[in-house]
Amino acid sequence: MEILHDALKLPFKLFLEYSQQNEFLYIIVALIATFGILGQWVLYYKCDLPGHASVVPLWNVVVFLKIMGRPAWQVIIFIIPPPIVFYVVYTGDTSIAANIALISMLSVFLIFTITLYIEICKCFGKRSFIDYALVLVFNGLYVMYLGMSGDTEYLGPLYGKNKQSIKPKA
Repeated sequence: MEILHDALKLPFKLFLEYSQQNEFLYIIVALIATFGILGQWVLYYKCDLPGHASVVPLWNVVVFLKIMGRPAWQVIIFIIPPPIVFYVVYTGDTSIAANIALISMLSVFLIFTITLYIEICKCFGKRSFIDYALVLVFNGLYVMYLGMSGDTEYLGPLYGKNKQSIKPKA
């Protein structure tokens, strides 16, 4: 389990080491965050939701869930696991209970996140494996593509009262 702890610490450790030598890394991180916020802003605008919600920390997740028609309480599934994982990894706690918490929270978070991004593709009519892979690899840029592209149209939520009806291809 210490291997898992070390593997989860590695990206942060490398970032901190390189950022001490090269402050330009902070500019790159700020640009990536800006692209993510801008991508969500245009996506929300295309879905007739308030774009400024992409800047407000918890509200942006609630609005993102609303695009798929998911209930607002599911924000808990998205918000709670990262602090628990962060705490277990950085306190160095390797007890059985901590490892169970780490693995279960990581699993829940990763499965839920992957499901959400695949569902966002479906809400815009993108149903191929390539689209799913692209949204998982380039998520902020792909979300921006969905929002800014003229050939994509918001088809409606997958769940809830106004869910989209999927017509089988003839």
